[in-house]
Formats: sequence, structure tokens, C-alpha cells
Amino acid sequence: MAYLGELKDGQKALEEQIAELVIYSEGSVSINEAWAMSQHDKSVFIKILNKYNQAKSGEDSNEQL
Repeated sequence: MAYLGELKDGQKALEEQIAELVIYSEGSVSINEAWAMSQHDKSVFIKILNKYNQAKSGEDSNEQL
């Protein structure tokens, strides 16, 4: 039963990550495109998108885009 709980938690985390990617990209990534991305691609995209949003909002960032 613990394994099923872990799978359910993993599924929920993945669904939340997909939703964040679609919402925070402001339409530049569709839900279908987000689901088709590999885990590595999603991680890279989210990292760069966060940097972009920080720069857009005027927050200081150690790295430039």
C-alpha cells in the first residue's frame, strides 16, 4: 500500500508541475506540449522561465538572461 501512495504522490506532483509550466509560461507552452516534454526538458524550461519572470518583475538575479 505504501508503494501505491508513493505513486499517487508522484502523479500529483507531476500534474502540478505541468499546470505551473502551462500557467507561468503565459500560453507559450500548451498543456499538450508540456505533457510531451521529458522531465529534463521541463526542469530546464521552468528554471529559465523563473529567471525570465524575475528579470521581468525587476528582481535582482545573479545571472543575466
